[in-house]
Amino acid sequence: MSNILDYLKLRGDVPMSVDPFNEVDNLVLSEIAYTKLDGIVPGPEHLLKRINIKDASDLFFATHSKSELAPDNNGATANAPNVLKEAAASRRFGKTKIFSYVNHIDVDSKVQFSAMSFILPDHSIYVAYRGTDHTIVGWQEDFNMSYLDATPGQKQAADYLNRIAKFTLRPIHVGGHSKGGNFAVYAAAFSSNRSMKKIRDVWSNDGPGFNHSIADTEEYRNILPKVRSVVPEHSIIGMIMENAYSHEIVKSDAAGILQHDPMSWQVQGNRFETTDQLDKDSILFGDILRSWLKGLDKETRKEFVSILFSSLSYGGKRTTDELELSKHQTLLNMWNAMRELPPEKQELFRDVMMKLAKSWGETMFLNLKEKWFGNR
Repeated sequence: MSNILDYLKLRGDVPMSVDPFNEVDNLVLSEIAYTKLDGIVPGPEHLLKRINIKDASDLFFATHSKSELAPDNNGATANAPNVLKEAAASRRFGKTKIFSYVNHIDVDSKVQFSAMSFILPDHSIYVAYRGTDHTIVGWQEDFNMSYLDATPGQKQAADYLNRIAKFTLRPIHVGGHSKGGNFAVYAAAFSSNRSMKKIRDVWSNDGPGFNHSIADTEEYRNILPKVRSVVPEHSIIGMIMENAYSHEIVKSDAAGILQHDPMSWQVQGNRFETTDQLDKDSILFGDILRSWLKGLDKETRKEFVSILFSSLSYGGKRTTDELELSKHQTLLNMWNAMRELPPEKQELFRDVMMKLAKSWGETMFLNLKEKWFGNR
């Protein structure tokens, strides 16, 4: 069993002049994007200022103790600094430079946006968008995608890409993991013509899809030939909403939704270890969720998301770590928050949850019917 850390250890001595940029390199950089490099990497206001990846790694570990890193040890953020450190020590990434770092969280505007760009040894640029972090507002922005034509984070992603492309003649890869993959596709689709000409490929690593207001646009359809979607066998996040691209399905050593963690994706040489199809539970979940969302208008989706996340942040909670530390208290807080809502909002929440249960039941029935009787 090998993952991207093993890849860096086993193939880190192979320069890109011998083995060109590949799909595994894409995931390495998408994982590094979860590292919090505030105060280390220059921001977008200094596009000509860059820092060598080794210097960035050394500074990060010099200013972050093990105890400081411990709270972030969950999901995709857990091993990001270790991937940064291993990449920095490798011949393959050793000459990489990092620049234009952004980390913007706005609770009021419901925005969690972070990005950084890499100048690779082959002289191309990889624009990496961070996926959902452990902030509640970050998760709420994911849900906001179900009813907004474009979230503030998606718009910032497009602006960021245009800013990078405007000041370089280099070819550009665009990518990210989870919500970062969604941002990558949106940014590329709605970038300027100047940017579009420089984009070599767009990587969505188990990134959610889009609602129809985006998926039906000409801009979205035009970017599809450049999109590379990579998902694990049991993909949940990557099956949310609509996407029109085919998926490369990667084997994972984790179970269920934990396969969303890119550190669990299996690597063989300079490629992912793949399989032919998603597992049945993943397909079933995607069908249920799409059926449920189809039965809700935009205004209902908006109200439901607002109620759900108001209850999750009840009592001043700001991160999923806080929710995880006290699951019993979280459920109690949610119950108290619901009781304080006006009757009509309580009814809306119950109605939406009943529709979810109905979608689940109907989809399960159709699935079993097909399994037992085929198309008869």
